[in-house]
Formats: sequence, C-alpha cells, structure tokens
Amino acid sequence: MTGERTFQKFKRLIPKKAFLLWLDSLKKDYKLIGPVKIGNHTVFKEVNSSRELFMEYETTMLSPGKLFLYRPNEELFRFTFNETSNPPSPPFSEGGMGRFSSKKITVDEIKPDMAKQVIVGVHPCDVNAILYLDRTFLRTFKDPHYEARRKNTLIISLNCEHVSENCFCSSVGTGPFLHAAGGYDMLLTDFENEYLVEIKSREAEELFELKGRGAGQDEMRFKAEKEKSVKGKFKKTINVSGLDNIFAENVDHPVWQQTAGDKCLSCANCVMVCPMCFCYDLRDEMSMDLKTVTRYRCFDACQDIRFAEVHGGNFRQRRAARLRQFVTHKLDQTNQYGVSATVGCGRCITWCPTGIDLTEITKEIQRYEPA
Repeated sequence: MTGERTFQKFKRLIPKKAFLLWLDSLKKDYKLIGPVKIGNHTVFKEVNSSRELFMEYETTMLSPGKLFLYRPNEELFRFTFNETSNPPSPPFSEGGMGRFSSKKITVDEIKPDMAKQVIVGVHPCDVNAILYLDRTFLRTFKDPHYEARRKNTLIISLNCEHVSENCFCSSVGTGPFLHAAGGYDMLLTDFENEYLVEIKSREAEELFELKGRGAGQDEMRFKAEKEKSVKGKFKKTINVSGLDNIFAENVDHPVWQQTAGDKCLSCANCVMVCPMCFCYDLRDEMSMDLKTVTRYRCFDACQDIRFAEVHGGNFRQRRAARLRQFVTHKLDQTNQYGVSATVGCGRCITWCPTGIDLTEITKEIQRYEPA
C-alpha cells in the first residue's frame, strides 16, 4: 500500500511475541519478507516463519525496495517467431540482412505480478528511498510493474536502534527515526519486550487486530529520548546546505580527477547498492532454438563507460566525469524531485572496494578556495 492516509491516533504497545504471531497469520494471503541473518550479513528475503527474522540488524547490502519493488532484472516482453503455412524461405537474404518473411511474430507482454507481500523491518532510510522511487515510477508515467507491486505491498518500517559506521542519514533528514507523513503502512519502535506500533494506512488498520495497551505521553517521550540517543551515535556527518551551487561551481575541482585516478575502478558497486539509483537498460536474449526473444529490464549504472555512449561519441568517457556524475546526482540536482538523491545509508561507502567516500569528497570541495 502507498499509505496515503495517516492514522495519528493508533499508537499501541504490543508484545513482540504477539506481533510476530500476527505476522505469521498474514502468510495465508501475503508473502512475508524481512531481514534474515546469513553468516555475518543480513539480507531481505522471503521467509516461511517470523522466527527467521533478525529485527536487530544494523544494515543490509541491498535495500528491500530495489529487490521486491523495483527489481534488478525483470521480464517485460516475449517475441515468438511462429511458422506459417507459407513455404519457408531462407531466413537470411543474400546480402546478409535478417529477414523472416515466412514467419509471424507474436508479441506477449508480461503481466505485472499481482502477488500480495508484506515487507517488515524496513529502516527509515529505505522507506524514504522507496518514496523517492515512487517519484520516478508513479508520477507522469506510471510503470505498470512497479505500480502493481507497490499497491500490493504492505510496508512495515522499523526505527533504528543501531548506527552503521558509514551511515549519515541524520544529516539528510531520513533517519534514524521515520518522520515521513505517509507512503508506508506501519511504524515500529523497539521497546525491549514490546513494539510501539503506529498505524499509517487503512489496510494496516483493517489487518491489525491486536489491541495491546495504549501509548500515552510517557511512551512518546521515551520514544523521543531513544531517537535522541541514537542520533548521538553517528560518526559520519555532512553539511548539505548550498550543495547545488557548490557542485555547479566546482565541476573541474581537482578532487574528481585525483579520486578517479587513485581509487575509482568504475566497478559500479556504488550504483548497484544505492537504494535510490533508478537507471535501467533493456536487454534482449534469444533462445537457443532461435524462436523466442525475451526482453528484460535490468539495472544500469552511470559508472559503466558505455552508459553515456550516443551516436557520434561518449559524453562521459573520462572516469572522473562518471564519478562526478554519481556524487553530484546523490547530493546535488535537487531540482529533479525537490529532494537529494541520497538517504545517507552509507552503502556506497561500505561496498566501495577502494573506500571512496562521497562525504569526504563533498567536504573537500566545501573547503576549496581557488588560488
């Protein structure tokens, strides 16, 4: 659900065991997806039971929004070459041009997935990232696949208890506690043996049958104290004031070339793990019998040298230009949607094999005084 309506009155304390049992009761109608600990890492995946959930996690490599709403690889069309009753002609002309004049092509558009799903334990940064993806896929042009999954998804957010080493969400206003008015269905705050449950959508109100005990001023005061305590744990911060102008005035700053030359591999890890990067490419795959072509939509990355190839050239052939594109798109270009394209989750820093830190690049530019 998109959570258009906000329910401010429903704030209750529910025992954790009772809440997890309620999640299990949803499995007859919904897929249950949440954080699961695998080795030393946590991943979002479908589970058979709430007992598999690891709600105390710190962060994940991939965000739930770019796994279960905007998918990394998605089948869109299927083209089938069907034999006709006409006598077959050679599939290739003498000039080498592919011509299937004796075949009829059937085009099948893949219908959107309408399966209902619940994603539980989504941290505030990742909820805000989903709201950003909504701006891309649900505005002027509504993507039917994303829209179908969004409408059939119940999002249960979980305020953060821990701060990862590279997280700076507090600097961009997307965490560690969630303050978005809508766009999600339920908000949880950990109260030791209980969850403070806040209902944010009509569907969640209709589904949630647990009464618990009402949360009053004391409980909300305790929640505010918890938020203040978590905010005090951040090691990484950034001043985002005026970045639009600062980046625009420093497109030739030496930090771009220096970082690109010394560290950047153009591996695109930063783009792949970013919960807000939405660029995609289209790929066609031919079956081994040459009778079917499947068209897929898959993630693309501005760090790939081929990304900016157009007729007549490549307008971002230099690695420094591609690095600058990523950093400025994350922290500049707020004119696109009115907000920055980063939620400060720090994934791009954590998963960069050479340790490139966009907050340090930004601070270097902010300190810069041309000679």
